[in-house]
Amino acid sequence: MMSCKKVALSRVAALAGFACLAASGAQAQSGAEFYAGKTVQFMVGYPPSGAFDAYTRVAARFIGKHIPGAPTVIVQNMPGASSLQFVRYLQAQAPKDGTQFGMFNRGLMPKSVLEPKETGVDFTKFAWIGSMNSELAICYMWAGAGVGAMADLKKRPLTLGDTSKNSGGYIYTSILRSFAPETIKLVMGYATTGHIWLAIERGEVDGNCTLMTSLESQKPEWLPQKKILPLVQFSETKHKDLPNVPTIFELLDSDTQKQAINFLIASEAIGRPIVGPPGMREDRLATLRKAFNDMMKDPEFLDYAQKAKMDMDPVTGEKAAEIAAAIQNTPAAAVEIARKFMD
Repeated sequence: MMSCKKVALSRVAALAGFACLAASGAQAQSGAEFYAGKTVQFMVGYPPSGAFDAYTRVAARFIGKHIPGAPTVIVQNMPGASSLQFVRYLQAQAPKDGTQFGMFNRGLMPKSVLEPKETGVDFTKFAWIGSMNSELAICYMWAGAGVGAMADLKKRPLTLGDTSKNSGGYIYTSILRSFAPETIKLVMGYATTGHIWLAIERGEVDGNCTLMTSLESQKPEWLPQKKILPLVQFSETKHKDLPNVPTIFELLDSDTQKQAINFLIASEAIGRPIVGPPGMREDRLATLRKAFNDMMKDPEFLDYAQKAKMDMDPVTGEKAAEIAAAIQNTPAAAVEIARKFMD
C-alpha cells in the first residue's frame, strides 16, 4: 500500500502536470484565438487633446484590423507628469498578455538616465512595438516678440511655456536657456501643447519649443504666415522648410557638448513610441509588432493620416529597442555634460 507521503507527492506531481498542460495550451493559443472577441486598450499618457492623443486615436482606429482575431480597440487616456504616470502603470500594473499598450513622451528616456531615482523607469525593459514617426524639434518665438535669431535672445526678458520637466519641450527649452540664462524664463504647468499655443496667441508667453509635426498638424498656418520665427532646430540635418534656421550642432564648438546634446535628442528618432509592459509574452509582442508594421503600410490608414496632416515615418519595434538601449547606455561623461544643460 502506498504511504500517505507518497500519495501526497503523487497528487503534487499530477497537479504540476495539469499546470504544465494548461500552460502549454496557453502558449499554443494563436493570436486569432486569443484576441477574438477581446477589447484591447490603446493607452496614451495625455488627456484628450494635443498631438500624442491625436496620433494614438488614428492608430487605434486602424491597428485592430491588423491584429489576428480583429479585437475591438479603444483609447484610454492616462494623463499625468507628461506621461510618466502612464509609463509607471505599464511597468508595475498592466497585464502582460498584449491587451494593454500605448504611447508615451519619448522625452522621458534621457530623463530616466539623468534622474533614475525620480523617474524609476528603465525603458530597455519595455516591449517595443514601434514608432509612428521620427521627429525634429524647434524653438521659436511669436513674431510680435521681436526675436528672430539666436543673437536676439539677450536683448530683453522672454518667457517660454511648457507642460512639465518630464516633457520633451523642457529639454529643448533648457538647452536654449543655456545661451541666454539671464533673459529667458520658463513657465510650466500647462496641461497640453495646445494650451501653450493659446497662451502664445494671447500674449501670455513669447514662445515655445515643440515638434515640427505638431506645428504642421495643429497650427499649419503659423510658419507660412510667419506668425512665429524659428530660432534653432534640434537635428543634425535641417528640415526641408527651414533651410536658413541653424541646427543646434552648428551653434556648439565642443565635441563633448555635441555628444551630450545628441544624448538628449536621440529619442526624437522614435517620435511617437508605442510600447507594452515589461515582460510581455514574446508571441504577443511579435503579433503586435507585425500588426503595427502592417498598419503603417495600409493604404487606407496612410490616406487618412495624410488628410489629417499627420507625418508618418515609421520605426520598427526592433529598431526602437536599439535606440532605447543606446540612450540607456550612454557614457557617464556625456551624461554629466547633458545634466549641466538641464540645470
